[in-house]
Amino acid sequence: MALRTFIIKSGLLAALALGVTPVWAAQISTNLTVTSNYIWRGVTRTDDAAAVQGGADYTINKHFYAGAWTSNTASDTELDLYGGYTNKFGEFDFDAGVITYQYLGDSGTDDFTEIYAGTVYKNYSAKVSVDVNETNIYLEGAADFELPGRYVLTAHVGIFRFDQAGRTDYNDYSVTISKGDLSFSLSDTSENLAQGQSDNMRVNISWNKFF
Repeated sequence: MALRTFIIKSGLLAALALGVTPVWAAQISTNLTVTSNYIWRGVTRTDDAAAVQGGADYTINKHFYAGAWTSNTASDTELDLYGGYTNKFGEFDFDAGVITYQYLGDSGTDDFTEIYAGTVYKNYSAKVSVDVNETNIYLEGAADFELPGRYVLTAHVGIFRFDQAGRTDYNDYSVTISKGDLSFSLSDTSENLAQGQSDNMRVNISWNKFF
C-alpha cells in the first residue's frame, strides 16, 4: 500500500458554512483501478495478467483513517485491511499505521501483517514497512517531477530484506509517467526471484479513478 494522504471535505465545509465548529468531521472515499499487470514491490502477483482493483477509505477528524482494498491475483483474491494516523508538521506529512494482507481462497498461510511509517516532504516520500511476525523489512523512496503537458514522472526504489528462510533479498525499481487517470510504468528487480518472477523488465498500463 502506497503512502496515502487524506483530505476532509464533506461535513466539515457544511458545518463551517453554518458557523458551527464540528467536534469531528468524516469522509468516505472510494477508488477503482484497472491494470494490465498487478505488480507489488517489483513482483507480479497475477503472472503478468490484468487485474481489477478497488477500495474504500474512511477518514475521521482529519487524522485517523481505516480502509479496505482488494484485487484479483494469479491464484486467489487479495484483501487488505488497514488503519492509521496521519498529520502534518511544518512542511512534512507523516503517516503511520498497520495493514493486514489476507489471501482469500487459500489456507491462510500466506496472510501477514505489517506496521508502517512514512513521510512526504514536497515532492519526495519515504516509507518503512515491517512484518510483525517474520521481521521482514521493506524500505522505499520516491520522487515526483512535473513535466510539460501536465505529465508527472515518478521514480521509485524499494529495498526488501527478509528474516525468513527461503526468501531472497532484492531491490526493485520503477519509473512511472502519469497524466490524469492514466499511468504507464516500467519496473524491474535486482534478482531472479524464486516465486517464478523473471528478471525481465515489466511494462504496466493502469487506469485509476477516485470517487
